[in-house]
Amino acid sequence: MDLEAPVDAWYVWLAVSIVSAAVAGIALGLPTGPPPDTNRAANMIEQTAGSSYNASATYDHDATEIKFDGRTLAMRNEHGTSRASLSYGHVVPVMGHERLENLTAGRSFEEEYAAELDDTETHALDDFLEDVEDAYADNTGEWRTADDQLRVRTISTTPVPTIRASVELIYAAGTTHEATFAYEANTDTKLTFTAESRELDTYIEKSVEASPSRETAPAGPYDFHKNSWLKFPVDVEIDAEGATICNETIRADRGSEMVPLCGPGGETIDITDTNLETRGYVNKNRESESFYVTLVSA
Repeated sequence: MDLEAPVDAWYVWLAVSIVSAAVAGIALGLPTGPPPDTNRAANMIEQTAGSSYNASATYDHDATEIKFDGRTLAMRNEHGTSRASLSYGHVVPVMGHERLENLTAGRSFEEEYAAELDDTETHALDDFLEDVEDAYADNTGEWRTADDQLRVRTISTTPVPTIRASVELIYAAGTTHEATFAYEANTDTKLTFTAESRELDTYIEKSVEASPSRETAPAGPYDFHKNSWLKFPVDVEIDAEGATICNETIRADRGSEMVPLCGPGGETIDITDTNLETRGYVNKNRESESFYVTLVSA
């Protein structure tokens, strides 16, 4: 019995070895892990973005880069790229914008924009929305380096200023020597009242700080300009944020009646040049008259 291997057996062994090595090479070239779970990240964003008040959430992930492009979220690492759609709408990626990143990390709007809130000549909502617009323009459609945590926060801003006001002109001996203004606003804001006589070159000018509580402010001799009295008819107007928001012409004495200067429910100050809600990432809470935006950092 011949137990010796055929002469060509080593060729067979060599061929099998080469095939095995090739298969091993292919296996080594395949990904060793999954790409980031973008669907889970998108679900977390949706849950937070659907809130019209301050809400926040975090999601730990293994992406090295992240991109927001309209309603599409993309995440990638060394194992591949994955994408998911956001049904809620546009969120604002804020990577590289420190003040907004501070908000996603938990700092309150009142703390981060304290200087603007304290300054009656500016409006914090304007400055906040400028920062949001810059971040949206810088980051949308761009891959950004990500750490291991996605931070999402819906920010509800201070209410849009709404003013209610009235005036009483105190009439005696055919002229008005005093006036009392009553006013309130749903947020702190500066108001300037002006009452001007059509027949006389005389007017009253009175500036006040309005707040959510009803207050009154008398106008005395030091508030009159060019003369010390008014005659009817008197044109009264209220200026706020550089614009006239309410006005009324009082044609005769109404005794102790407070004459409304703003329409029923008050007048809202137009603090922006464009319709915020057309931007896609800004929404409005109709009940509180405040705006809210969902910010994301990674």
